[in-house]
Amino acid sequence: MQGRLEVFGGEINAAADLFRGTVSRSLSNPCSTPGRLPMAPAPDRRVFRPRIRGDIAGALVGVEMGAEPEHTSSSRVVLAGAIGNAIEFYDFTVYAFLAGYFAAQFFPSTDPIAGLLASYATLAIGMIMRPVGGVLLGFVGDRLSRRYALQLSVVMIPVPTLIIGLLPTYAQIGVMAPILLIALRMIQGLSVGGEYSSSIVYIVEHAPPERRGLWGSFSPMGAFGGLFLGTAVCIAVGSVLGAEAMAEWGWRIPFIASVLLAIVGIGVRMGLGADTKKPVGAPTENLLAHAFRKHWWEMLAIALANTSTGVVTFVGFAYAVPWMVQVAGVTRVHALGINLYGLAAVALLSLAGGALGDREGRLRVSILGLVILLVGAWPAFHLMGSTDTVAQVMGITLLAVGQGFFVGPMCACMVALVAPQVRTTVVSIGYSLPVGVFGGLAPLATEYVFARLGLQMAPALVIMAGALVSLAAILIMGRWPYRDPTHAGERQQGHIETTAVPPARPQS
Repeated sequence: MQGRLEVFGGEINAAADLFRGTVSRSLSNPCSTPGRLPMAPAPDRRVFRPRIRGDIAGALVGVEMGAEPEHTSSSRVVLAGAIGNAIEFYDFTVYAFLAGYFAAQFFPSTDPIAGLLASYATLAIGMIMRPVGGVLLGFVGDRLSRRYALQLSVVMIPVPTLIIGLLPTYAQIGVMAPILLIALRMIQGLSVGGEYSSSIVYIVEHAPPERRGLWGSFSPMGAFGGLFLGTAVCIAVGSVLGAEAMAEWGWRIPFIASVLLAIVGIGVRMGLGADTKKPVGAPTENLLAHAFRKHWWEMLAIALANTSTGVVTFVGFAYAVPWMVQVAGVTRVHALGINLYGLAAVALLSLAGGALGDREGRLRVSILGLVILLVGAWPAFHLMGSTDTVAQVMGITLLAVGQGFFVGPMCACMVALVAPQVRTTVVSIGYSLPVGVFGGLAPLATEYVFARLGLQMAPALVIMAGALVSLAAILIMGRWPYRDPTHAGERQQGHIETTAVPPARPQS
């Protein structure tokens, strides 16, 4: 047991060393490209193993592609995948946490609950647009290049965010204010629709076979890092300016500040070397039609499995802030502080879950995370609703453990489930649908049940329902165990298995 813990601790330390090396090299020369490595003639699938220091550093993996890529360093690969998710979730976090200010500035009403519901509805509209963006960026990733999809999304995301920070209010331009806000949220949803899924496909395809869980977990780590940063900025701005200034104009600062994060992301992704251009055997018919006709089962499996992803993120780590203010009677700054700790914990636990999945089975660790969410959501919110700070920390830690263990290894599982020819499209649609629909509507539904029906534990019930759906999907849809990327055949062949005949499934 002690030896296993030492090995596991070494993997986490290696992940930290990789990330530190990434930041230092990217800041010193963000546009540098390492030398090219010997390539096998296309379309042969090969494993390239350049000598790079670090336990998790390794080769870039050939993934059934026909064009010769220019290799990018392992550290830049994980940073490029994580940075866009940080930008994306920074934006959605800031909007969710500042929903109360938007209710007054853009949706004036004599009923404060109606104004808050309208503000959350605008958040939901942006989330619902994510599947459309997933289709567009999925097409770019599969037909052109994974790299192009990542570069396009990181350029498009920050523009609407900056405009929201400068947008006139209802008192200044009347009804045009909420109309413009809704339009910008729709553009944002379109832009970020394929960001998360494109990044995990890019990272996992380039990862060594024995480290795909850990490398893939850098995407959710970046996402929760964005949530962490958005929370930290809200705390800092609110503490410095005070409630009155925050309500009048201070809420704009977090949106405008996102430009700084965007500059870093653009610099990192524009420095990526040329990636694979077109998969061997790409479908000649319409890509979207082919994905729905031939790969609908994989798309449905990914969608149902990720029901819990959006629900827990936007209820357990966003809606929980105003909920704690009302139920526990704490200040908003105190609630944001508790949430800040939880976000840091789940970011680190995502890496831990990915590393543990590489050793013990990625699907097993994801199921463990869902079980923790299912049985732990009620006691977690019971603790978070108390007036004791230690109890609140314990409650949000319970959610962080479940979410981190679930999303960390799940990234590699999703990528391994789909053939490379349509991988970005299928994963983008399958992931964006539940996160956009369930994640976007979950805070709205939770607020309605809590405020209108008076059910104090509404957040726990919503999270339990999401975890139950995801758990049932993984256990019932039998291709998940078969496609678990820790399968011994993958370690021998050195690529993500996509060619073996799967178990029987419903026919399209």
